[in-house]
Amino acid sequence: MSYRNPLKNIVLGAAIFSLLFFSWPTNAALTDDLQNEINQKQAQIQELEKQISQYKELVNNTKSQSNTLKNQITKMTAQIKKLETEIILTQTKISQTSLKISGLTSDIATQNIELEKQKNNISQILQQIYEYDQNSPIELILSNTNFSDFLSQAQYAANLQEGVQQKLTSIKNLKAQMEEQKAESEEQKAALENLKKDLRGKSLVLDNEKDEQQTLLTTSKNQEKQYQATLTVLEKQQKQIENEIFIAEQRLIMAINQNSITGGKGTFLWPFQGTMTQAYGCIVSSFARNSYPACNEGRGNGGFHNGIDIDLDTGDKVVAARDGTVSGIANMGRYAYGKWIAIKHDNGLTTLYAHLSVQSVSIGQNVKAGELIGYGGSTGYSTGSHLHFTVYATNTFKIEANRYGYPTPLGGPLNPLLYL
Repeated sequence: MSYRNPLKNIVLGAAIFSLLFFSWPTNAALTDDLQNEINQKQAQIQELEKQISQYKELVNNTKSQSNTLKNQITKMTAQIKKLETEIILTQTKISQTSLKISGLTSDIATQNIELEKQKNNISQILQQIYEYDQNSPIELILSNTNFSDFLSQAQYAANLQEGVQQKLTSIKNLKAQMEEQKAESEEQKAALENLKKDLRGKSLVLDNEKDEQQTLLTTSKNQEKQYQATLTVLEKQQKQIENEIFIAEQRLIMAINQNSITGGKGTFLWPFQGTMTQAYGCIVSSFARNSYPACNEGRGNGGFHNGIDIDLDTGDKVVAARDGTVSGIANMGRYAYGKWIAIKHDNGLTTLYAHLSVQSVSIGQNVKAGELIGYGGSTGYSTGSHLHFTVYATNTFKIEANRYGYPTPLGGPLNPLLYL
């Protein structure tokens, strides 16, 4: 029989015991520096959001002003300033999110090191306990010079086992914290990708707005008289196109196969969470009569609107109302719907999204409900930024060129509010 040196056991055990309660330092200075930078970015974000709100108010104020060249340029300038500020805001959010990811990555790496150290500590401690357990109580008594040493060693062993339990609990909590940080890191990375995608989209919107402003100045030659003359011709041509669409769609309404349509209220998401400014159907008002093809003849002063209008700002995100496949994309220039997207759904319905500034999908692409498909605008024949949303029976939907050669979506329209 061999007896271990009790003094050696105690010294070795004390060293191991200290591992149970030693707290490894973390890189707190780095975390503090990162948090300060993140806080600075947050302050910048809040200031930029205030500026955007001011530009938005300026844009809204111009909507009610008369349609003159000066007012139109003022509105477009304010819109461009707002978009430029939104781009800076998005860039700041990208920077802030990147900092958060860096902080989480650093924390996870530090805790990984700590976790490995804790595991090694536990391994050494368990080995010590194992060796201690190999000796019987009689052997332990004989290995100590007096009974007091035996009691001290026994107490030490008990404390060692209790410390192991505490350390195991600490490791468990550390792993849980790491899993939370990893999940948060993945969320931040997904947010970063969305922000980068939004930055690309907003940049395209800004470029388009600047092009529109330049076109306006070029065609009007910066003269009010020339602008009004162009506007008069455009209004006349627009009415011709609107009437052609109305006549074609009145025939297509008769061809709607209700048996091919499924679903009802709640079938579609709102493509943008905004205020509805124009309803569907024969609207009795002077604005509707002047803007839409005449309806309700002899029974009121109405104009037929084949969808609903939703108020938004140029550059706001527009999403798919339901899972589907993009069945049409076109640009009608300054006429009718301007830039539009059509999506075919599995319930016998097709949705139209019009007056967009940017289209972010392609024909044949499958999209999910709530997925970004484009950015709102005021393209086509529009008095201000808004989204025109139409629901067609798919069995009637088609795309034909109008008298000016622009691809025009046609179909039997249905009231979107029946499905939103």
